[in-house]
Amino acid sequence: MNAMIVDDEAVAAAAMKRRIDWPKYGIDQVYMAESMRQAIRIMEEETVDLMLCDVEMPGGSGLELYEWVRTYRPEIECVFVSCHPEYEYVRKALIMGSMDYVLKPVDYEEMDRILTEAAQRIRDAFARNREKQKAAAEGISAVSAQPEDFREESDSSRVFPDTIQNAISYMETHLETNMSISEIAEEVHLNPQYFMRLFKKETGKPVLEYITERRLEKARKLLADTSLPITEVALAAGYDNFSYFSKLFKRNEGQTPSEYRRRCRS
Repeated sequence: MNAMIVDDEAVAAAAMKRRIDWPKYGIDQVYMAESMRQAIRIMEEETVDLMLCDVEMPGGSGLELYEWVRTYRPEIECVFVSCHPEYEYVRKALIMGSMDYVLKPVDYEEMDRILTEAAQRIRDAFARNREKQKAAAEGISAVSAQPEDFREESDSSRVFPDTIQNAISYMETHLETNMSISEIAEEVHLNPQYFMRLFKKETGKPVLEYITERRLEKARKLLADTSLPITEVALAAGYDNFSYFSKLFKRNEGQTPSEYRRRCRS
């Protein structure tokens, strides 16, 4: 298992990394990020199972980051660690589905309880995923039933182009859903981490970047060619949080969805 600490306060983040007994929870690697952008970049390149995240950060709050996680990596368990005790912060974090909300300075006995529960949740999810992969493997031929996450990459010219094309086809027909990397990898009978490496090798870009590009392309087309309310455009493009969709669209297009629609029709 891998964890990531997201906090722009370097001293606080370093203390948490140093004081938590990560191997106790089965965590092998702890990544560090100081911003939403850096955290997303790590999650696009690496497997992260648990995120400890501050709330207030420059360039995007922890709550906004968790919106992204819920959209693209919903299997990641999240614990917010913040110096803000305000009820609205806590309420929104828990409504969004985070495991817990811990106040700074961190009570490490409380954190031990939380991380023990988180590790068990992650292990249970791993077990469920293995069972699903085993069941899927039993329904395909002897060649494709070989555990592909253990295949040598030299086999890619024989098998993987079709595998990646199948993954792309699945993504294209599920853009409006809350699909995760684990779900896509399961569809093509691959280990999620291996699937991410393979997808980038074959296409030249991370899976999540590809999904975002295709969703935004769909949104642009709907904004230009239909009269759907922008909230429905967001849903059709796979974003159930309109605020997050608007910010993402403006960050990528340089204008809001409304501005883009007006420009297309002028």
